Amino acid sequence: MALVPWNDEQKNAFIKFQFEAQHQHYTSKYPPDSFKIIELEGERVGRLYLSELADEVRIIDLTILPERRGKGLGKRIITDILKQATKPVRIYLESFNRSVGLFNELGFEIIDDEGVYQLWECRRIGTRDLTATV
Repeated sequence: MALVPWNDEQKNAFIKFQFEAQHQHYTSKYPPDSFKIIELEGERVGRLYLSELADEVRIIDLTILPERRGKGLGKRIITDILKQATKPVRIYLESFNRSVGLFNELGFEIIDDEGVYQLWECRRIGTRDLTATV
């Protein structure tokens, strides 16, 4: 937003519009209970859209405030998702996303590459490795 010549009111209106459009899209495609606010020590620090589908757990979106990134919070959240999952966990990432290394470290692998967007999957969930059962 630093690049646009808008005042704070215009920037806030744009951000609100973007959030509402994205939220409507996610909740129309996935169950409405998939949206969670991430809180840390009583402060709202991010959001998580997570949905359990028929054959997968989908991380639809995980966003942490920039000033809270790089401190292990995202890793803890994803690790908790993997521990609780009973089926493969998947997420779409942009190929240039800075968190690609984290997902790779946690056992995710690319299963579909659509150019800019890649579908990543982790089959090491709960206490089992599902790769042996496929």
